[in-house]
Amino acid sequence: MERKRRSMSPEKARVFIAEDNKDYQSFLKEFLEEAGHTIVACATNLPDALRLVKRLGELSVDVAVIDGNLNEYDSDGHDGQSVLRAIREHAPRVKTVGMSGNSVRGTDVDLGKANLVDIGEVVKKL
Repeated sequence: MERKRRSMSPEKARVFIAEDNKDYQSFLKEFLEEAGHTIVACATNLPDALRLVKRLGELSVDVAVIDGNLNEYDSDGHDGQSVLRAIREHAPRVKTVGMSGNSVRGTDVDLGKANLVDIGEVVKKL
């Protein structure tokens, strides 16, 4: 069960990252922290991401950054869609940002990896 969401200060969002590529995950952390956000949880594969999604309310997560593919051998976007559906079910107040080489349909903002440097500002505007 999700805790009642506290009022979010966009400059200080609490962020969950689902990204299998360690380099991109490091870049995301760096850009988000430089923008004043706090990374509270990360997942590098689909099973871990789905487990953590069930705890987003408990962790007071404001924003989830979702890669479309949490397995280097897949490119169909199924993983990102699975994570997004789980967020909508377990933590519907969490805002979502798609951060993939392909589109992550249905997220609040579909940023894409080409715009990685903009992630801090995008999260502030959610």
